[in-house]
Amino acid sequence: MVKLIDQILKVFSDNHLFDEGVELIGSWCFQLYQKHLGAKSFPLRTQDIDFLIPNPFRGKEHSDFIEQLEKLGFSHDFKRDGSIYLWNAELKIEFITPEKGRGVDGSTKISKLGINAIPLRFVAFLLDNPITIVDGGVKIRVPNPANFCLHKLIIASRRRKIDKSIKDLQQAICTSVVLDKQELLKLFNSLPRKWKAAIMRMIDKSKTELPLLNEEIEKLDLTLQGADRKTM
Repeated sequence: MVKLIDQILKVFSDNHLFDEGVELIGSWCFQLYQKHLGAKSFPLRTQDIDFLIPNPFRGKEHSDFIEQLEKLGFSHDFKRDGSIYLWNAELKIEFITPEKGRGVDGSTKISKLGINAIPLRFVAFLLDNPITIVDGGVKIRVPNPANFCLHKLIIASRRRKIDKSIKDLQQAICTSVVLDKQELLKLFNSLPRKWKAAIMRMIDKSKTELPLLNEEIEKLDLTLQGADRKTM
């Protein structure tokens, strides 16, 4: 699996997609935080690898991009909303893009990549102030860990499936240990009031759901208690 992930990331790198604003997000991004930034180790299994595409995408045209991925042993298919994904027996590759307007129906066409991406709320937040991690000689653009942490807490509050919500909480808390407190607090204070309220609810919930991470949860809670209460 790891070898296959490396091959996928190399296709993105060879096409300069990370230079053009595409980010690796989700659980494989979190694994890079663990490997290179010192995020707390927590075993997670995932069969999805997710890439976030800016909308609009201002990179160059990559007409054979999907074909390059298929040469790694993937087939492509479409979801009901028209979004494309690639799959094999081990893994599914999905493409995500920020939703433009609430309640948008259907997928978002990214013509230069020859794909239709899944439009989601809140993910635009992950495109702000990204960082680059070098893994196996490949430069990979990923969300800033502070943005990743708070985003995971926000979406955990909106999950219908409990197991996915818990997984989001695990990744958020484990990432929080590598964050600069002042940077995190500044980012938190910049968020809409409803987002901040959701984050604090999820931190409280995690105290019950994740007792093995109690020390890390308490530190995160204490940091965010220093938020500007006038904006809460």
